[in-house]
Amino acid sequence: MNEDIIFTNLAKICGTKNVSKDPKILIKYSKDLSFFKGYPPLFIVWPSNTQEVEKILKFANQEKFSVIPVSSNSNYRLHGDTIPHNNNCGILDLSKMNKTISIDRKNRVVMIEPGVTFADIIPKLQQKGLRLLLPLHPTGTKSVVSSALEREPIIIPRYHWDSSDPLLCTELIFGTGDLFRTGTAAGPGTIKQQKRSGQAQVNPMGPTQFSPFRLIQGSQGSLGVVTWATLKLELSPTIQKLYHYQSSDILELLEFQYELLKYRLCDQLFILNNLNLACLIKQVPNEIRDFAEHLNKWNLIYVLSGRGKLAQDKISYLEGDINDILKEKKLKFSNQSNLIQEESILKTLNEATPNSWRLRLSGAYQDLFFLSSYEKITIFTNLVEKQIYSDLGIYIQPINQGTSYHCEFDIYYDPNNNNLVDNVKDKFLEISKQLMDLGAFFSRPYGILAKEAYTHQSAENINALKKVKKIFDPNNILNPGVLCFDN
Repeated sequence: MNEDIIFTNLAKICGTKNVSKDPKILIKYSKDLSFFKGYPPLFIVWPSNTQEVEKILKFANQEKFSVIPVSSNSNYRLHGDTIPHNNNCGILDLSKMNKTISIDRKNRVVMIEPGVTFADIIPKLQQKGLRLLLPLHPTGTKSVVSSALEREPIIIPRYHWDSSDPLLCTELIFGTGDLFRTGTAAGPGTIKQQKRSGQAQVNPMGPTQFSPFRLIQGSQGSLGVVTWATLKLELSPTIQKLYHYQSSDILELLEFQYELLKYRLCDQLFILNNLNLACLIKQVPNEIRDFAEHLNKWNLIYVLSGRGKLAQDKISYLEGDINDILKEKKLKFSNQSNLIQEESILKTLNEATPNSWRLRLSGAYQDLFFLSSYEKITIFTNLVEKQIYSDLGIYIQPINQGTSYHCEFDIYYDPNNNNLVDNVKDKFLEISKQLMDLGAFFSRPYGILAKEAYTHQSAENINALKKVKKIFDPNNILNPGVLCFDN
């Protein structure tokens, strides 16, 4: 492999200003906040359209070098999935592909390129009376498409019908360099022709009985590169009313949350422990710790919404139904907290943050997250709390209409304390293994955790995944070494 030849040809494809091997730039892509230690990339290339991505991947197949797709130029990276696993990798930075192609209010769908961030798109949608189905207070520099591809949980479970939501159709280029469109975007006709006939690329299934978008989601860029995607939207509410219940017993809140979900009474709905709620609301460490001390251990947040002329009427009858549930189940909680300003928390739930709210307490954290059934949540929380005594944030998010739960444990620590870093790493891996043994499903294993996660899978499953990799990326040019794939 001749690096000069590679660099020269990439410059011909994208222009000399869109390729770099400056060590100062490369170093930014060689590390993140995870425990994973990789290699510095050979180069960075910034394509500006689908055709350039196609040419780059075909050239990579020809010259047998690897590329790692990265969707935004954010300095905030956590999971080790965008760091080269070998010394033969470059970075395919899609941040310059940042067009909002279309916003369709009638069909509640937006088509965007991978470089579009939450900070970019949220204001544009708000102007049209629309909203994204957001994860919990996302970082503004995070790619919206990347978030959907990673299956980050959204905070409105009543709109979460499928594990793929809010992702709909995609245009992608497989590791072979072949362009493909998924769902109704596959045809017949071009996208322009489809739009002229009134189609909106809202059905992700297909083409035919094959739904390749399910292969791409969660693959960490190891099978294909998405060049645009359509995402599901909802109409913005006219009125939102926030409720905050506290308890020292998580089971009480889980039971109430279950009832709210069963009848789809509210929009945003989740549980945080006192430390995570404090991190979400406050900005600096002293304020966070002080605020956490004034809260009960477990906190349920939910929002009732209404729109149009009857918005207030809707809020009123929803409140009546919820009060009936509280009486029937004989549930009693601490009074709604006066510590939280409703406008402040609503803004948090509807907007992005310039910097990750999980970094506010100590400057670094490791998030241990997995899927769980309702019955096992208390088992998992007890296990983790017995081993992490302090600076532990907990986030419980129902997904898929409440059929399962995203359980997240955020371990906060000072990244400048080497002894503490080593201790957190050991605990992180040790607890992960115990959780897996108890049945926690790590559906999104990253970095050093991926290897352990796949030891809990059968050889047949792993071989099947490797066969899929061989079909769509036979030369192993896309993000080699992630998941269960070889370097």
